Amino acid sequence: MFEDQYVELLPTRTTMQTITGTGGAGGRGGAGGSAVAVSLGINISAITQTATAVSMGGDATATNAATTGAVTSGAATATGGVGGVGGAGGAGIHG
Repeated sequence: MFEDQYVELLPTRTTMQTITGTGGAGGRGGAGGSAVAVSLGINISAITQTATAVSMGGDATATNAATTGAVTSGAATATGGVGGVGGAGGAGIHG
């Protein structure tokens, strides 16, 4: 060094670079809940016996016929639960 030149020193812990970084990715969202749909039709009929048989010493036969109506069950629908929200990403480093 020459005596007419000088060097300016930086204070301690000062650097001449900038540090930046991005945060980590957020977590994945949870899966939605499952759903089950059931449609059931039941036909119950009360049938009264109307045929009678009477015998005076021999065999007697009586028959009854019963007819029930048709049963139709409605459409079954179900919707599963909504999935969970993903986690937030990291804040990152800003210098």
